[in-house]
Amino acid sequence: MKKIIFYLLAISFLLLFSFSIYMYQGIYLGKDFDSDYLAFRVMPGDTILTIANNLEKEGIIGKDYFFLIYSRISNDSKKLKAGEYLFSSGINIPQIFDKMVEGSDNRLTIVEGWNLRDIANYLEEEDLALKDDFYHIVGKPPLFKDGELLQEEGRNFDHQKEFLDNLEKEMTLEGYLFPDTYFISPGITTEEIVRMVLKNFKRKVVEGMEEELKESEMSLFEIITIASLIEKEVRDYEEKRIVSGIIQKRLNSGMRLQIDATVTYLTGRRSVEVFIKETNIDSPYNTYFYSGIPKGPICNPGIESIRAAINPKKSDYLYYLSKPTGETVFSRTFEEHVRAKNRYLK
Repeated sequence: MKKIIFYLLAISFLLLFSFSIYMYQGIYLGKDFDSDYLAFRVMPGDTILTIANNLEKEGIIGKDYFFLIYSRISNDSKKLKAGEYLFSSGINIPQIFDKMVEGSDNRLTIVEGWNLRDIANYLEEEDLALKDDFYHIVGKPPLFKDGELLQEEGRNFDHQKEFLDNLEKEMTLEGYLFPDTYFISPGITTEEIVRMVLKNFKRKVVEGMEEELKESEMSLFEIITIASLIEKEVRDYEEKRIVSGIIQKRLNSGMRLQIDATVTYLTGRRSVEVFIKETNIDSPYNTYFYSGIPKGPICNPGIESIRAAINPKKSDYLYYLSKPTGETVFSRTFEEHVRAKNRYLK
């Protein structure tokens, strides 16, 4: 009888010891990611169970119950703050908790239609990053200044291969910095910001619009490039679809797109007015000078513009212009278009 009790106690001890080791490893030994960093978002109102489940789905922790058990041990679950977090490979659950309790103090908002210059200026004004550091990572857009065209500088960044593989190295990340509001932790680096924004692009566009992208005959690069043109030209979604149809019609017929926004992208001027001499800038971004779509996106488009690029609307129109009020005037013929310009733009 004593031997049986001894064996039972020994087995119980071994089981308890093994369970303790298992729990310790799950909580205190971090999980390695495929990438150096993973972005993670806690939405307002997320429960501790939702957070734990999402952490497991994103591959940041091994099992959600490790997180739930630690939340009971620490008694800090009610202190977790909503926000955007960037976790490094190997981070453990107590460190994740510490970050979420500390919260993401800084808010970063990328507006639909902003280009890399806009974002660089914003980051520097908000003391989140230096322009030069940002351009070093994402690349520097071309600029026509004092009669000279300064060519774009390629990015020093090779990540998120799922949708950047076909992007030539000398090109910038224009178009792929998804417009949204981000909550960022104090002390975050410029590269970490870029990783977070690209991760969001992947989540919202590459994964969120996967079926629509598959059904399109265009590549992701072509879709984002056309969406960037639409974003700068029109506000209303249905009008965006009509403009998307006009762009496709012009591309199919061999007409030059002649989109003013491609010129102002090069000049950096805020004015919607384009001078004739500027339409002669010899750049693959200039759709007055070259046929086809520009070399790449001219801004970072939002979901509506991306969706409009994928779903163009057929119409009888071949021309359009934006009135000073922001309304769009569509024309079927060049003569109608000239009359509209004389009426609304003079």
